[in-house]
Formats: sequence, C-alpha cells, structure tokens
Amino acid sequence: MLDIGSTEFLFIIIIAIIVLGPDKLPEALKTTGKFIGKLKRMWRDATEDIRKEIELEEMKEEMKKYKEELQKLQQQVNKDTSEINKGLTSLDDLTAMGNSRNFKDMLK
Repeated sequence: MLDIGSTEFLFIIIIAIIVLGPDKLPEALKTTGKFIGKLKRMWRDATEDIRKEIELEEMKEEMKKYKEELQKLQQQVNKDTSEINKGLTSLDDLTAMGNSRNFKDMLK
C-alpha cells in the first residue's frame, strides 16, 4: 500500500513523539493501526465485490450465448418436426387413396 522505508518511518516516529509526546504516542499508534486495519478490510471487501460483479457479468454473457444456441436448436427441431409431419400426412393421404380404390375393377 504505502512504500515507506526505515528512514522515513523513523522520521515519522520522531515527529509524532515531538507533537504528541511519549505518553499519548502508544494510544495514537493503536488508533492509527485500527484505522489502517479497517481501511485494508474495506479495500479487500470492495475488491472482492468488484471481482464478483465481473464474474457475474461474464456468467450472464455466457448464459446469453447458451440461450441463443438453444433457441437455434429449438428452431431446427421445430423445422424437422414439421417436415416429418408433412411426410406422415402424405403417407396417410396415399393410404387413404389406396383404400378408396376398387381393385376388383382393375383385375377384370
């Protein structure tokens, strides 16, 4: 997060001792540590939420593609079913025509 070297850290401690005094410094460091901890947790939670949202969007896009593929397959199945039904109807018509003929007349 912050790139602070040992020299900079020592300088900050000396300034803090001068400003706060040695008796208030431990409490100030404790409060600062809690604040930094909360800040890190908030950052981690926000990062996790963003990652989940991105994954959710990717999943939505993938599901959309699958839905489109399923719709195409459904259309193809409907088309094939329609063609099969037409063929069956034609077969029924031929059978009905054959049943209506009088084959006795043909044998004479």
